Amino acid sequence: MKNTEGPVEKRSYHRFQAKDGVYAIINYKPVIFGQIINISRDGMAVRYSINGKQSSVSSELDVFIMDSNFYIEKVQIKIVSDFEVGGKSLLSSQTNRQRCFQFGEMKSSQHFQLDYLLQNHTQKDALTKTLPFLSL
Repeated sequence: MKNTEGPVEKRSYHRFQAKDGVYAIINYKPVIFGQIINISRDGMAVRYSINGKQSSVSSELDVFIMDSNFYIEKVQIKIVSDFEVGGKSLLSSQTNRQRCFQFGEMKSSQHFQLDYLLQNHTQKDALTKTLPFLSL
């Protein structure tokens, strides 16, 4: 009998939509940064733009909030997927892509900062329903 159910969810934590202004530096040389689309305690998705070919791939990234002192440095990651979204603009040679990450081992300070980000810079209605231990 054929399995008609959808794909099996492998994530340990629900992903929440990030608010505007939350970004990640996903590559250091050359510097590539993008907007965080969704995030959880174990991973995130980032939309970014590139010109031409894919560059080298980093094993860590930085997370920051625009117009803020918030910055998480050198988070260990594993790339789960990277794909084109939307296509190229007629007026630009840039390609829009989305890269999905799984977080690696984190320092306790990085976990603390990530919890702050989840509490204060994601859609709150989803957080209170799924993560009642977070005091919002």
